[in-house]
Amino acid sequence: MCGRYSLTDCKEKIIFVFGLNQSDIKLKSRYNICPSNNIPVIVKGNNSFVLELMEWGLIPFWSKVEKPLINARIETVSEKPSFRKALNKQRCIIPANGFFEWRHERSKKQPYFISLKSQKLFAFAGLWEEWISLEGFKRRTCAILTTKANSFMNQIHQRMPVILTQKNFSLWLNFADSALENLHSTCPSNKMQAWKVTKEVNSPTFDNPICLKKLVEDNTYKKFIQKKQLSLFN
Repeated sequence: MCGRYSLTDCKEKIIFVFGLNQSDIKLKSRYNICPSNNIPVIVKGNNSFVLELMEWGLIPFWSKVEKPLINARIETVSEKPSFRKALNKQRCIIPANGFFEWRHERSKKQPYFISLKSQKLFAFAGLWEEWISLEGFKRRTCAILTTKANSFMNQIHQRMPVILTQKNFSLWLNFADSALENLHSTCPSNKMQAWKVTKEVNSPTFDNPICLKKLVEDNTYKKFIQKKQLSLFN
């Protein structure tokens, strides 16, 4: 799945990389973006691609209750009533610099930050909906598509977001018939990198550059134990 990500590049760079028209929305560097946050997404407008803000957590237009869906599996998205309309008419891409995933290590979960080795801006394939509450308030919401992990990501988690680059993001937004087949393996393993980060990213309120800093593990205790073990045989 994909439940946290980062976007530290400025709005001007996003506009340049994805060839967008100017936008009035205001952005700041985000290091730990969480579900329910308002996030920048790119949608297809009348004659161009447009950058706007949406709430992360898709609510189907027909739903009577507020039950956001943050991810959609690419293998079954065309079969799910929650996503069928959006898949056919309301696709989006979600710019990112990297994302977080948690790996089970010694009965505990260790967070990792994953990005491209090139450090380039990329995007997740997404879907969006417009939902109207019982009080009549309109909310634009979105979800990130996920797929089976490639060989690199499989060492951390069995799922990963569908990652798009400049070369293939328009394929998704232009509603190509073969888009779903082509999007299963858009990011090769040899293009990715990952490292352990602080467990403070577990908190949705923790949002600063420390989130992306490579964790330097303290091996002092480990070395002490190894030394004690060796002494037993001397």
